[in-house]
Order: sequence, then structure tokens, then C-alpha cells
Amino acid sequence: MRAWIAALGVDGAALARDCRTAGIALSAMGVVLDGMRVKHRLRGGEGAFSVLARAAACGRAPNN
Repeated sequence: MRAWIAALGVDGAALARDCRTAGIALSAMGVVLDGMRVKHRLRGGEGAFSVLARAAACGRAPNN
């Protein structure tokens, strides 16, 4: 959990829970989708399932 919070920032606990529920791996935080890293999308308020859908649309798998 500490690694998730470190990757996602101050409010990382709720985001980490959502990512784990959506199946987004911690290693995917650095993946770039449409010009923005996954962790920045999540920090900016985009939902985990929205990020997952965006990744699928881009042909990326954020669960590796």
C-alpha cells in the first residue's frame, strides 16, 4: 500500500483501492495514455475505470 500511495500522492489510499479493484497494476503508473501518464490522470481526478477504458481504446494493458 505504501508503494501505491507513493506513486499516487497524498490521497493515494482511495485511488490505490480503485486501481486494485479495476485491475490496474502499480507498474502501469508510468504508462503514457494519450500524452499523459496514468498516475497523472488519476491524480487529476480521472477515475480508475475511465483510465482502464482509455488504455483498452489505445491497445494498452495497464494490468501487467
